[in-house]
Amino acid sequence: MRVLVVKLTSMGDVLHLLPALSDLVASNPSVTVDWMVEESFAEIPAWHPSVNKTICVSTRRWRRFKWQYVREFFAFIKELREQRYDVVVDAQGLIKSAGLARFAKLEKGGFRAGFSGSSIKESPAAKLYHKKIDVAREQHAIERLRQLFSGVFGYSQVSSAVDYRVSLPKPVVNEPDTIMLFHGTTWATKHLPDRMWREIADLACDDGYKVKLAWGNEVERERAEWVAQGRRDVTVLERSTLTDLAHSLSGIAGAIAVDTGLGHMAAALSVPCVSVYGSTDSRLTGAVGRHQTLIQSSYRCSPCMLKQCPKLSEQVLEPPCYKASEANPKLSAIAIWHTLYRQIT
Repeated sequence: MRVLVVKLTSMGDVLHLLPALSDLVASNPSVTVDWMVEESFAEIPAWHPSVNKTICVSTRRWRRFKWQYVREFFAFIKELREQRYDVVVDAQGLIKSAGLARFAKLEKGGFRAGFSGSSIKESPAAKLYHKKIDVAREQHAIERLRQLFSGVFGYSQVSSAVDYRVSLPKPVVNEPDTIMLFHGTTWATKHLPDRMWREIADLACDDGYKVKLAWGNEVERERAEWVAQGRRDVTVLERSTLTDLAHSLSGIAGAIAVDTGLGHMAAALSVPCVSVYGSTDSRLTGAVGRHQTLIQSSYRCSPCMLKQCPKLSEQVLEPPCYKASEANPKLSAIAIWHTLYRQIT
């Protein structure tokens, strides 16, 4: 059986699909899987041994009209249609992903599948599937994907354990005296205050650890350099591929993250990690795996699921859900660091 899975973005969402693939392969070892994904995350599918081919898209670039992008789009269509599939699974549940999935050719008797309209935000996407699977929305994204695959392929869920089955192409370099800080994320409301990262870095160095800071854009690089400024044992990583970063991450003592794709990468690699959640809900998208600790703000409006905090003003400069208080004792820098420290010592 040849299967095309469509999971385009983001990093965390792409990593969330790996356990569902592990379930599928456990139930049908002969399955061959191709994966359609945004080019930014094209390295990740290859980490799973069941993935035969990665087919890249670049939907953000293709929205802008240039003949170069038109040629890229038609080259994608040509590549996609070189192979026929028994099953095409849209695991994203968006009109965009369902539309792209329609370009794939099916074998005789093949079908397209995805979440039912009531299971996703963009319910019209379900009109483009032959087989629609009802999956309760108020549960973790990984569990939803595992249920989608078990419904599409007709097997009982193989195990309650989450198995990412990540296989990296190079040996791990062990750095047991190093931790990483994953401070970069998309929404403004997911960010810990910058000062807290400096405090955490100081605490880690005081306890004998070296600190490395990852970054993905210029704003994050500037923040990382500010945190590292004047600190001998705090370094800013060079820009690298996701695979190289995963190799570096695999051998360290542990990490601290906000709600970000790199926190999910730590979970997939079973690297001890403390992830902090304020505006988002750790029950739905928290890092899942061995050695993962989730700190959810207990502030009264958390999780709000808002990209901008309505409580900010000239007087209130930091989202209050990240402020340590009597009601929110786990949200101080020292509490966050000690949570990881107890785990790695």
